[in-house]
Amino acid sequence: MTTETETGTTRSVAEGWFRALTTGDVQTALTYLAPDVEFVNYTPVPGYNDAMAWIGTHRGREAVLRSIEVFVGLCEVLSEEVLALVVEGEEAIGVIHELSRVRATGREFEIEFIQRLTVRDGLIVRWKSYTDPSSILRALDGGAR
Repeated sequence: MTTETETGTTRSVAEGWFRALTTGDVQTALTYLAPDVEFVNYTPVPGYNDAMAWIGTHRGREAVLRSIEVFVGLCEVLSEEVLALVVEGEEAIGVIHELSRVRATGREFEIEFIQRLTVRDGLIVRWKSYTDPSSILRALDGGAR
């Protein structure tokens, strides 16, 4: 049974998390993560999406930070905005619009992605991302538009 307090805590954590992420405050964002957080950022498929060097399953704050550092080393985030946030119990789902540029190719990509967060004891214990990576992959390869 979901309690109002549980949902309220989850909402507060999710709002803080998304505020930190969308303003580029990675150090604050990391404080919302449990020390042993599981971050599932897509599943690498050799020959398909493995050009996205930051994807995969990462455990712990340091692994999350390394993944973020790889991403921002390859891509410049131009804007991010939370379009929707749904919270129920210990689960929060955010829909985010992102516009970024691949540094090596100069090509921009625009995506909407979902982050599904599980919050326990005031910290994010699991974070899973979902998106269609097609526009990212196209921007990474620098191919014809």
